[in-house]
Amino acid sequence: MARFRAALLYDDELRREANESQRNYWAVYYREVLERIGLPHEVIGPEALSDGTLGEHRILLLPPLGEGYLGPEAVEELARWVRAGGLLVGFATRGLDGLFGVRVEDQIPQPGDEFTPSACLRLRDEEWSMPLLPAEVSDATLPVLAPVACLSAPGSRELARLCSLFERDLGRPAVTYRREGAGAVCYWAFDLAHCVWAMQQGRPVVDDYDGDGQLRSRDGIAIGPWRGDLPYADVMLFVLRRVLAEHGAVLLHQLPPAGDGSVPDAVFHWGGDDCGWQEDYLAAAEFMLGVGLPYHINVQQVPAGNHLLPRETFERLRSMGCEVGIQFRLVPPDGTGLYHFTREDLESQLRWHREAYEQTPVVTVFSRCEWTGWAEPARWLAELGMKGDNNRFGRAGPLGNPLNTLSFGFGTCYPFFYYEDWRRGNRRIPFTCQPITDYECGFRFPEDTPDYHGLHRSIDLAGFWNLTMNLFRHPYYIVRTRSQPEAIKHSLGYMAERGISPVHLGSDEMCLWWHARSASAVEEVAREEGAIAIRTRAEHVSGCVVQLLVGEGEPGRVEVEGNPARYVVREQHGARWLYVPMPAGEATAVVRPGGP
Repeated sequence: MARFRAALLYDDELRREANESQRNYWAVYYREVLERIGLPHEVIGPEALSDGTLGEHRILLLPPLGEGYLGPEAVEELARWVRAGGLLVGFATRGLDGLFGVRVEDQIPQPGDEFTPSACLRLRDEEWSMPLLPAEVSDATLPVLAPVACLSAPGSRELARLCSLFERDLGRPAVTYRREGAGAVCYWAFDLAHCVWAMQQGRPVVDDYDGDGQLRSRDGIAIGPWRGDLPYADVMLFVLRRVLAEHGAVLLHQLPPAGDGSVPDAVFHWGGDDCGWQEDYLAAAEFMLGVGLPYHINVQQVPAGNHLLPRETFERLRSMGCEVGIQFRLVPPDGTGLYHFTREDLESQLRWHREAYEQTPVVTVFSRCEWTGWAEPARWLAELGMKGDNNRFGRAGPLGNPLNTLSFGFGTCYPFFYYEDWRRGNRRIPFTCQPITDYECGFRFPEDTPDYHGLHRSIDLAGFWNLTMNLFRHPYYIVRTRSQPEAIKHSLGYMAERGISPVHLGSDEMCLWWHARSASAVEEVAREEGAIAIRTRAEHVSGCVVQLLVGEGEPGRVEVEGNPARYVVREQHGARWLYVPMPAGEATAVVRPGGP
């Protein structure tokens, strides 16, 4: 029986050296990258390259390593391992150019700080990477927020092409792949973890970069001059996922099973905030309940022409299944100037909420998506017992309330965990961001007229990539316009028309799913005589879904715990993917081969 195991090389001494030099160690984020795409893996140290245990793994991923880090024995051992059938993936890794089949001929530095695009890439391979983009944007470029090597790689398959910051084709590969003996190598010309982390968490908000007179999360958007029309980071990770799956990886899917145990096409999570019109809360919650949708409302706790939501209204909302969170109002005491709010600001308002409702909220949004620093607000809220926020709004610029906007300014649709900077060891904070991507799409205001272009695109992209799409809808517009409630009903009809079968969640449910997914795992994968045995541990009550590439035809039989199981085979992105729902707790699935 052949067991599948993947490994990530990580040397914490390199992290300590970087932090002591007052630098982030971006490679810390590879664990987040691999968790995002659902790859089961273990973290190994450099000693594993020479202690005889490397052969236990099918896939090895290497972070950026300097020339001379790997000694001659380790280099030769890696070469033998690849030729024997291993997949080696390097991210700007030096010292293995011969094995990777690349030659570094120049470097493109970041022109500003570590949060500045240096170049971009364009997907190139017609089989593996180009199908990952919708046909109408197949020529799109993805910004790279990291230094990039200018490579020559004769004889390699080019998965992505390097382009300049101004999208000029540089005639160089950005991502390569080639067979080597019975194995293969894949090389990225840049530090993917640096790129994804800087894009998703954004630059530290220490100044009013967009000139709107406030410190907001939008000041941290780092993808300029790209507009955020696509989830750039997600697409890059889909490229990596395809390479890993081609070498036998079984992955933990981003989406939970539906309530009936089927595999959904997308997750839409619905939330809205206070706006000071609390008389609209019940009507908005009743409308959402009436059309069969969950909802989340954030209650403001600062008297600013506002008052505490009465406890009886809070209980009535909860009885309708509406989640109730907190909206923090973070403004300067005198109402003017830029305000670097503090932990005490959050703590005092959360205390009022707890006293009023005897509840610690799960997810929050700040009144205008205010932010300060890099990870500090996330750390403070985690220390105060909360689990996630909805504060990353993806469209840069000074427009105060950009309704009818679909944007991925932070590069992703999926939740992600915040990480500390070098001052606190680049540790992960147990607190997630759920970026706002679809902001009041479906109508124009104040005209109060329907406009479904952005709404349709939001739904189509969610179905195309199996995204977790945030649909942010204020109670005010649900109740006080004609067009927004019609747009919400239209969205459900459009999903059905497009054959998209979704799971609908509230903001709290989305957050709790992502935390549970992070604690879940594909624990073992074994292959014998064409059959694949997959053992999972799912920490969410709904279970989890595993995905893997399959050949032509249907599997001969799929069983979970010895019983025939539900599954689906999808033709997606130029490949055939098998999805198998798994129950909560520990369970084993067996996929047996079938005919063509």
